[in-house]
Amino acid sequence: MTNKFSAILTALADAPLAANELCRIFHGRGHSVTELSHINLDFYPPVLFLVSYQEIENDELTQLTDTIWQWAQEHVPELVNTLVYQQRSGINTRNTLICGELPQEHVVTENSIKFKVDLLSRQNTGIFPDMRRGREFVQANSNNAKVLNLFSYTCGFSVAAMQGGADQVINMDMNKGVLRTGKQNHQLNGFTQGVSFYPHDILKSFGKLKKSAPYELIIVDPPSFQKGSFILTKDYQKILRRLPELLNENTQLLLCANSPELSEQAFKDLITEHTQGAISFVERLAPTDGFVEVDSDRSLKALVYKSA
Repeated sequence: MTNKFSAILTALADAPLAANELCRIFHGRGHSVTELSHINLDFYPPVLFLVSYQEIENDELTQLTDTIWQWAQEHVPELVNTLVYQQRSGINTRNTLICGELPQEHVVTENSIKFKVDLLSRQNTGIFPDMRRGREFVQANSNNAKVLNLFSYTCGFSVAAMQGGADQVINMDMNKGVLRTGKQNHQLNGFTQGVSFYPHDILKSFGKLKKSAPYELIIVDPPSFQKGSFILTKDYQKILRRLPELLNENTQLLLCANSPELSEQAFKDLITEHTQGAISFVERLAPTDGFVEVDSDRSLKALVYKSA
């Protein structure tokens, strides 16, 4: 059975665990190893976080977790002391503590920025490892800027913007719970001024956003599907149509989509159609390290635009 999981062990051996930062170790969802395309493995120091997108029989799961845990205890016991497994198939997600104990307050680091995470209570952990390149872009392009962060979730982009010297950041997400975590993330990093948190439905709140316009940097990173509020393939254009109202002549935009059904070209066409020439394409951000994808059209698309 170990042979079946040899690609995961190879990825563990090659992973930058010594950096003690959040990272993807094995990206099965990139389909580079067909028989393991349902498996991801992340490092949330000091925890290995194993995710399967399909049901795994108990015997095979035991062999998989034993293989990973044995490797960790033999090679990096000073870095890894816990293993958590998330079963993520269908509508039900189950998180199980396999070995070790979780920190009472679990905080991970990325580029010297701290983020609060929760690996047991929810489907999403509080930070998306695949968006590291996006957060780096925001940090590098926020100096003295007024930043708008739509679908802000736990405000990772906002903390990166403040770290990059932003004058002001407005975060908007209709989920008050994730915004509370976002406030804690700012406090963890010493940012207590210049940040606003709006618990509103974005599709109904453009009047409020327009009053604070224009912005030098706008980030749009919606969920693919949020029950009762947002469906990417149906609602993204409603956001795009209003963006021209929020720009100045130098505005940069980071427009993101993480839907395998939406190709890069289809996403670009959608943006072009609904922003009516107000913005122009600059580049697609390179994937974050560890996120090898066989088909880039199915992977995260983080596109940079600027005022035309």
